[in-house]
Amino acid sequence: MRPCPPDALPFMGQVPQYSNAFISAGHNCWGILWGPLSGKLMAEVILDGQAKTVDLSAFSPERFLVERRGRGRKKGSEPVGEQW
Repeated sequence: MRPCPPDALPFMGQVPQYSNAFISAGHNCWGILWGPLSGKLMAEVILDGQAKTVDLSAFSPERFLVERRGRGRKKGSEPVGEQW
């Protein structure tokens, strides 16, 4: 299994609701190619408060921030199973 968010874009940036917690994950099969740039961008975010090289707003970890209840995915209120 490859780590890939539903929109196929990685999570990169500060973790919402936590201070000094950052994430750079979900790069799917491109992770090894994205590694050098991801490292540079995350260093900018951690040291300077924001990335200067690339706008990371499309990769924000907040884009899927929803209240989760229980396991599995749902379509509306109907369970549709695990994400495998």
